[in-house]
Amino acid sequence: MTMSRGARVLAALALLGGLSACELDFTDPNQPPEEEVIVTPATLARVAVGLQAQYSDQLADPVYVTGLVTNEIGATPTAFESYRRADAGSPITGDDGPSLDPWSGQYDVIRTANVLIENVPQVGFGPGTTSGLLALAKLYKAMAFGNLYQHYESFPLVVQSTTSDAPFATRAEAMTEILRLLEEARQHLATTPPSPEFNTTVLAPGFNLAATIDAMLARYNLIGGNLDAAMAAAQRVPLTSLSEFRFATGDVNPLWNLWYNSGNAYQMRAKQSFRLQAEAGDQRVAYWVSPDTIPGATQRMDQIARYNTNTRTYVVYFPDEMRLIMAEVHARQNRLSEALALVNAVRTPCTSTLAEPVACLPALTLAQVPTQQAMLDEILRQRRYELYLQGLRWSDLRRFGQPVKYEFMPVPTIECDRNQSAPC
Repeated sequence: MTMSRGARVLAALALLGGLSACELDFTDPNQPPEEEVIVTPATLARVAVGLQAQYSDQLADPVYVTGLVTNEIGATPTAFESYRRADAGSPITGDDGPSLDPWSGQYDVIRTANVLIENVPQVGFGPGTTSGLLALAKLYKAMAFGNLYQHYESFPLVVQSTTSDAPFATRAEAMTEILRLLEEARQHLATTPPSPEFNTTVLAPGFNLAATIDAMLARYNLIGGNLDAAMAAAQRVPLTSLSEFRFATGDVNPLWNLWYNSGNAYQMRAKQSFRLQAEAGDQRVAYWVSPDTIPGATQRMDQIARYNTNTRTYVVYFPDEMRLIMAEVHARQNRLSEALALVNAVRTPCTSTLAEPVACLPALTLAQVPTQQAMLDEILRQRRYELYLQGLRWSDLRRFGQPVKYEFMPVPTIECDRNQSAPC
């Protein structure tokens, strides 16, 4: 009998939290398990299921912090003080949630991925299952490091060190590691396609592994300034389907859970500026938000329409992100006609066979965006409305040279206290 996703998630998380004779300490990224005994195919398969659930559950933290920093969302007057301070641009300390939450959550994911990377080749899986499991683990580890890269100026890449001085990587070293993991994940699949066993019993329904790897290669090569590599990866991503995290009533969407189900202290909503500053007629506004007059720490706020129910899916990347990546590469290389064609491919559709936002805006002409800067400004505008709450706006503003409330979050105090190498 096939287990539901919710049941598989619960079983996997129970395994991760309670294996006999093994303590997986998911609170300290620099302390190793006391004893590693996850050495059977069955237990490792369950860990792989748990990894996917763990990442999808942890995505709320980088999304909400990015949203507060970039004014995608704001905090209600009764929200935690640290949320209200992040909304207002006031100082954030290493003890505050916006500093601590993404750090701890993403290192939890990395440690789980490491269990798979270190053990899968040793236990006798068939070649196709081995390739699928390793590709999955390296993808999720890369995505977790990518979230850390966008939130912190530096962070350790070694997360199971036995010492108290795990080195903090430079920006270049961190990006190199993210891209290495993604390229290795892609190579696993190219060398040996995943087995039916992996696809049916491990891989989460609705998640396109190969396409997501290429989408992340496009995303992080762009962030890292590797324009040609970003273009090549984006061109490989199929634009006719979605890769998504799916949820159920017993396994709820973490954004809904944070904003609508966790009490006043956690409540955040869409800032009205997102709706009011949109181009007239942009249908994407209604996809993401619905008008309201909720009091906020800095301005009135709307409801978050996309995540106001507990089972709403979360799309890992939208096809139009790939179009906008390609448009940005063209624009930065001063190929304005090519960039404009892709921008208009994002602006003009009024319907889609996919559950994605569509703008239904008129096409632009080169006379309206005649310079490289004008084209880049338009691409940034399109990214704002196409990729709302995708956790990318902070990185976008930095890359486009726009002002931000905080350059990065401070390293959490818990890391400063235990790691002599922490730049605190």
